[in-house]
Amino acid sequence: MFRHPAAKRFMVALSLGTIFGFLCLYLVGRQQPEIASLTHPIAWSILTDRILIGMVIAFAGAFTVHPILGFSYRPWLRGSCLGAVVSLPIATGAMSGPSTGPMSPWVVFVATVVSGMIYGAIIDLVATRVGGEGVDLVR
Repeated sequence: MFRHPAAKRFMVALSLGTIFGFLCLYLVGRQQPEIASLTHPIAWSILTDRILIGMVIAFAGAFTVHPILGFSYRPWLRGSCLGAVVSLPIATGAMSGPSTGPMSPWVVFVATVVSGMIYGAIIDLVATRVGGEGVDLVR
């Protein structure tokens, strides 16, 4: 169905981002069940953040060399860096929420960024394996 490598990469990254979004909702729901409902605005923030990680990683696959520093990107490094950067706004927002439950706001911040890094690395590794990277995507 998707023959062009860029289309394959985009669909794989977007699908994995969606899966990881629902995984995050499940994990958050174990600590705070009221947030895991899709009627809660924070649930939508979590879901769209993880989907955005997949989308950004899909587009960033065209870059195999850092545009400023010039070193070669490995997929796990590119994905984890982008996952961390995309997770920063939602992690910062999580710190401003109430500190109910066993986790302090700083723990929530770190857990959000680290999970974004892990999800990003996995998404980029799989998307690169399926769809390729670099010049293959722009032909």
